[in-house]
Amino acid sequence: MNCEQTKRALVAWHFAELRAEERREVEVHVAGCAACVAEFIALKRAVELAEDGPRPSVSARAKLREAVAAELGLRWQWWERPVAFFVASASVLAALIVMQH
Repeated sequence: MNCEQTKRALVAWHFAELRAEERREVEVHVAGCAACVAEFIALKRAVELAEDGPRPSVSARAKLREAVAAELGLRWQWWERPVAFFVASASVLAALIVMQH
């Protein structure tokens, strides 16, 4: 795969829309081509920073966060957040007191 073919496939590669064979070809080419890496980074930045592009709804984002938290085992118990906040606050306060003396 050459640079021109790769550049045409970058959007589909970014959104995981390529067939397995095409994906491998793009990955092999990008791994050895600094120009195509730079092109992909520019594309990725443009897609992620686009203000006029589609945005997920608040409920979709909440569902995604919940799914990721469940997958990673990041569920907080009701008492864990206040305890974590207290410990963090106490640590900052202790550091400030130590720095004053």
